[in-house]
Amino acid sequence: MVDKILTITKITFGIHFVIGFIFTILFFIPDIIIPIFGLTLTLDTHVLSLTIGCLFAGFTASSLFGVFAKEWKQVKIVVISELVWLAGNLITGIISFSVFNLLSAIFTLILTIVLLLLFALVLLKQEDIF
Repeated sequence: MVDKILTITKITFGIHFVIGFIFTILFFIPDIIIPIFGLTLTLDTHVLSLTIGCLFAGFTASSLFGVFAKEWKQVKIVVISELVWLAGNLITGIISFSVFNLLSAIFTLILTIVLLLLFALVLLKQEDIF
């Protein structure tokens, strides 16, 4: 296990912070994000959008802390949490693919896969497995 934070880890947290920040803002504005996904804006989708915005805010904040962390042990649990969240997001994205606008569904799946691979690489590199 590598105790110090590797450059790939810092870069991954930085990329995730930028993407997460954009999605946090978008999900906090349901009038914009709901139609992008091809859904109808209702009270239910409005509430779900705000809830997802809170989720993104939490993971975005954890990535910001990850950028400034000095040791692997400070962020290991965040990386594992990201992997669980991204794997779950990938599974639900595939299952519900046909519900969303085709372009946004493809974009979301690609983004999820890229982030999942980056965080998996981080875990493997930091744990000195790969």
